[in-house]
Amino acid sequence: MSTLSPGPDAPARRPAVCLTFDVEPDYGRRPTFGILDKADSFFDWIRAERVPVTAFVTGRIIERGHRIIDRLLAAGIAVELHGYAHAPEAFGTMHGSHADEIQRGTDAYLGRFGRSPTGYRAPSGVVSAADLRLLDRLGYRYDSSVFPVRRSGRYDFTSLPRRPFRWGGLGLLEFPVALLTPRLPAGLTFINLFGPSVSARLIRRTAGPEPGPLVLDGHFHNLYADDEALAGLPWALRAVYTAGRWSGGLRCTRLLVDRLRRAGFEPSDLREVAALTQTADIPAVELGVFDSHPAC
Repeated sequence: MSTLSPGPDAPARRPAVCLTFDVEPDYGRRPTFGILDKADSFFDWIRAERVPVTAFVTGRIIERGHRIIDRLLAAGIAVELHGYAHAPEAFGTMHGSHADEIQRGTDAYLGRFGRSPTGYRAPSGVVSAADLRLLDRLGYRYDSSVFPVRRSGRYDFTSLPRRPFRWGGLGLLEFPVALLTPRLPAGLTFINLFGPSVSARLIRRTAGPEPGPLVLDGHFHNLYADDEALAGLPWALRAVYTAGRWSGGLRCTRLLVDRLRRAGFEPSDLREVAALTQTADIPAVELGVFDSHPAC
């Protein structure tokens, strides 16, 4: 398991690569739970290869007691929070507040697990200064909402660090999603398009010579196809997912992790990485950064 700060007497550690999955009640914005029932081979793989995974699950799925929760726990996967409803009409922008999404999700998590979550990822990566303050007040240890790219009409996080940092004035750590290119995050949607070999090279190149933990973002619909749900998507999303099926899916993810392992990265649980990270050893970013992009 890799950490940011192993200490002066600890042996050198391999840099961490943290595979994370957003578990949502939709397939590319089309409401369906069906894709969650196709994950047998995914669980077989992570058990056989001992691949740590962190899952960000919506409060609505937790509240409804969907069986995917028990499957995640049985596989030893850390379960964190991914908002509540994951409704596109409520995503808003980096300048809004998503207090209801955070609070309802936190309450659902507390009701299911008897404790509060330690990590959060905002639906669609849309997080604001008000959201971060609320997460801090609720006792969250870390956030992993920031995609350090620009998404028109939603956010512009291009000025934020690509390595882990802490939010100034808060006790909250931020673990940004890694990048494939300066404009594309290291999400399985894009990794499926490039294929595992090219994606691994791009991730290593954008990470630089001394990478911190690399966070990869995925969804179960990146691993498995659902023809009925796919047919109901807008044409642009349908084209992206259809093209990604040629080299993508679970096989692509398995090969990507294998290539990153051979390149010296150690698959790690993001929750554990966050717990072991020393806040004094990483830079602080003030919340005033949200004011520097008023138009998103």
